[in-house]
Amino acid sequence: MYGIPERCKPLSSAEEQVLLALWEKAPATRREVGQRLAGKGWADGTLLTFLGRLEAKGWVKVTREANRNVYTPAVTRRAYGVYCMRERLDTLFGGDLAAAVRALVSESGAGPSQLDQAEAVLEEMKARAEEYDSYDAFF
Repeated sequence: MYGIPERCKPLSSAEEQVLLALWEKAPATRREVGQRLAGKGWADGTLLTFLGRLEAKGWVKVTREANRNVYTPAVTRRAYGVYCMRERLDTLFGGDLAAAVRALVSESGAGPSQLDQAEAVLEEMKARAEEYDSYDAFF
């Protein structure tokens, strides 16, 4: 669903933090992931536990190089972001994209420049949709 394989099980917030750190520069060893999480106070064993859970849930692939494990995300950050946003859209706004955008824009404090950027993205997506709709496979 939305680029997320069915085998991927839901993430806890701590698992999500580990995955976010891994996406910063993957593939990575446990030590490299730990460096990105510095300041969180996690012991090496805790991080290994979370990396093992991510592998078991299908979010991470593990390969062996020399005497260490190397971790690679099995899903792109963009796919995960779309999946999370779609879940929230469905849950909080009943799938109503216009209501979600209205709420976000009114409460986000976005300035004119950010709104112009968002408008440009929407216009681009609208043009793509119209282009696709006008495609004739039998032409």
